[in-house]
Amino acid sequence: MTTAASALTVELPVGPIPAAWATTSPFAGLDVCKAAGWEVNSDAPRPSFDEDRWDLTGVKGYSRSVSAHAKVLDFTGIVNPAFRLTAKEYVLALLVPRHEEVLALPAALREPIKPSTAYNYTVQLVLWLEFLSTQGLDRLDQVLQEHCDVYLDMRRQRQQPGSGTGPLQSGSLVSVLQPVVYLAHYGDLFTASSYRAGFRPWPGRTIREIAGWKPFAGNSEPAVAEEVFQPTVAASLYLVETLGPLVAEEFTKYQKVRQFRSTTPVAKVTPGVRQTLAAVLNHHVGMGSPLPESDGRVVAKRLATSWTEDDPLVRVNTDRLLSSTGGRARILLRSQVEELRPMLEAAVARVGTAGEYGRDATLVGRQDVPERMVPWTLPITALELRGLQFVMLAACRTLVAAVAGMRASELDELTADSPLQPTTVPGGTQRFRLASTLVKGQAMGGVPEEWVVLEPAWRAVQLAARLSRATGQDPVFPNSSQGFLHKRLREWVNGPAGQRLGLAPIPPGPVNGRMLRRALALTLAHRPGGLLAAKIHLKHVSVVTTEGYAHRPGGSQANLLAEVEKEEKDHHLKLTAEAFEDYRAGRLPAGPGARDLIKAFEHIDAALKDHDPGNASVIDNERRLEMMLRQQSKHLHLQAANYCWFRDPAKALCLKLAGTPDAKRPLAGMCDSARCPQATHHPCHLPVWQSQAANHKVFLANPRFPKGEKTRLMPELERAQRVVDEIITARAASGGE
Repeated sequence: MTTAASALTVELPVGPIPAAWATTSPFAGLDVCKAAGWEVNSDAPRPSFDEDRWDLTGVKGYSRSVSAHAKVLDFTGIVNPAFRLTAKEYVLALLVPRHEEVLALPAALREPIKPSTAYNYTVQLVLWLEFLSTQGLDRLDQVLQEHCDVYLDMRRQRQQPGSGTGPLQSGSLVSVLQPVVYLAHYGDLFTASSYRAGFRPWPGRTIREIAGWKPFAGNSEPAVAEEVFQPTVAASLYLVETLGPLVAEEFTKYQKVRQFRSTTPVAKVTPGVRQTLAAVLNHHVGMGSPLPESDGRVVAKRLATSWTEDDPLVRVNTDRLLSSTGGRARILLRSQVEELRPMLEAAVARVGTAGEYGRDATLVGRQDVPERMVPWTLPITALELRGLQFVMLAACRTLVAAVAGMRASELDELTADSPLQPTTVPGGTQRFRLASTLVKGQAMGGVPEEWVVLEPAWRAVQLAARLSRATGQDPVFPNSSQGFLHKRLREWVNGPAGQRLGLAPIPPGPVNGRMLRRALALTLAHRPGGLLAAKIHLKHVSVVTTEGYAHRPGGSQANLLAEVEKEEKDHHLKLTAEAFEDYRAGRLPAGPGARDLIKAFEHIDAALKDHDPGNASVIDNERRLEMMLRQQSKHLHLQAANYCWFRDPAKALCLKLAGTPDAKRPLAGMCDSARCPQATHHPCHLPVWQSQAANHKVFLANPRFPKGEKTRLMPELERAQRVVDEIITARAASGGE
C-alpha cells in the first residue's frame, strides 16, 4: 500500500454528487437549520443538505468566541463525490440524532452537537477522506486497518496542512480519530460509500486508548510559572488602576478628533490658506508647542517614496495642521507642502515635533517607587495611542482572568452591562458581581451566570467598556487569544514605556486562559487559611479576599471552587507528610501545640509498626500511612506564620478571644500562635518571625518613635524573639544547622 509520503496519483471521481445518490439519501432536500432545531435570523441563508457548503452564520445563539470561518461547514474540499455525500450524511446525523433513520442505528450518538462542534468534526472528516483519496481509494469499503495506522502515524507527527509542523498531543488526537472510528457506526445510513460490513478501525480499543490519552483525576493543565504570573498580574493591576482612567480620557479626545478628520485636500494654496497656516504655526511657536508628529507608518511610507530621512518635514503631520484650527478640516498634498515648506521648516526649527496625545501628562507614581512621580506617558501619536489602548484591554482581560478564574468563552461574553451594581453585605463590605453567559457544557446560546469577583476585576471590565466604546450588550474585549494578548502586554511592559514607569519585566513563558485559571486555583489553595484570595504584587505580596465565588449551585465558579478545595486538600496532605518526615528524622516542631502534634505522629508511627501486612508490606504500609496522614491533614489550617491543627474548637485561643466557641473554623485574623495550644512553628516559618522581630527592633531604635508605642511594641518583640529562639532551638536539638 502507499503512504502519505508517497501517495499514488490516480484517477478519482471528481464533480457534483450524482442525482441518483442525492435523491435517495435519507436527508435529501432537508433544511439543515430547521432539521437541527436552530433559530435563524430572518435575512440569513438557510442551507440545504443538497448544498456542498453550509453557511450557518445566521444561526442564533453562537458564543462570541466562535470565529466567522467556524460558522461555515465546507465539504467542497472533498473531491470524491461519494466521499462528499458520506461526509454530509455523517455530519447531519450528528446534528439530528432524533431523526428516524439515525435512531435505527444502535451505535449512533444520541446527543446533538453544536454548530461549532460540527465545524471541528467537519475539518477532521475532510482531512481523513482526502487522505484516503491520496492513497488511491475511491470507495470506503476499500479501507484497511493499515490505512488507519498510517493516518494515525502521520497526524501524530504533524498537524493539519497549513498549520505548521510538530507532533500533536494525545488529547488532540482524540478529535482527529473520531471520524475515522465513528464512520463505522453510521454505515447503514450512508447512500454512496461506507466501510465494509463488520470493519471497525482498531477493534476492541476505545478512541482514548488509540490516541494514548489517559484521563486524569485532576486538572493536568500546568499553571503559569510563578516568575511569569507575578509580574504579569502586577503590571495588569497597575495599568488598570493607575493608567486606565488616563488612557481612557486621552482615547476619548482621539475619538473626537476622528469625528472631524477629513480626506479633502486643499484645492489651492491661496493667500487665505497661507494666512490660516501662518496663524496655526505662530500659535505653536508662541506657546512653545511642538507641531503634531506623524505616525510611524506614515513616516515609513514617505521614506519609501521621495522623502529623505534628513528632511525636517518628514515627521510633521501636515494633515492635522489645518484641521486643528476648528474650522473646516482640510489636508495638504505633497505638492502643497512644498509650496509652504519655508513656513513649515521655520516652525519646526523653533519647536520641533511631538506626538499629539499625552502632552502635559498627569504625574503618577512609578510601580517600583510610588513616591517617585513621572508623567504617565511621553507624547504619543494616534497610532501609538491605539496601540496603548490594545495593551490596556489586554491588561484588563488578563487581570479578570487571573483573579476571577473565568474561562475564555466566559470572558468573551462580558459586555458593557456586565458590571452589576455593587451590593452591601453584613459588615459594611461590598460584593462585586459580573453578569455574563456560561457557554461550556450548555445548550446553544448558553445560560445566564454571575461571578462574584474582586473589585479590581469589576473595575477592569468597566474600563474595558470605556476603551472599546462598548455600550449595552456590546462585548468589551477583543476577539484575540489570551496568548496573543499576553505577548502584546509583555512587549509593552518590557519596552521603554513600561520600564519608564518602573514595571517589573515579564520573563518569557507560555500564558493562556487555562493556565491563568489553574494558577488562580493553586494560589487560592495554597494561601494560609484556605482563603479565597489572589496574590497581587506591588511592592510586596498582599492578599485580596472575596466573599464568595459561586453564584448558584453547580455554576461555573462552583466548579472553580471545587478545584480549589481539591488542591487545598492535596496541599495540606503534602505539608502534613513533610511534617511527619521531619518528625521521623528528629526535626521536631516548636510552639504550644508541638507536644500534641508529636503525640499524634507517635500514634501513627506505632500503628504502622504494630500492623503486620504480610507480603504486601511496602504497598500496604504506604496506603495506611497516607490514610492516617490524610486524617491528620483534615485538621490543618495554614496561617502566615504557623500551622494551626484545629482538632478541638474548645482549645482554640482565637475562638475564645472572639467569644465564638461553636465556630467550625479558626479565625485567622485573631490568631496568636505564640499562645494557642493548637499552633505549631516549623522551620519554614522562621523567616516570617525573624522579619517581624527585625522590624520591631528598627522601630524601637528610632528616637522619634512615640514612647507609648514603644511600650506597646516591646511585648510584641519579646514574643517574636521567643518564637524565633524556640524554632532555632528545636532545629539545633535535632542536629539541624
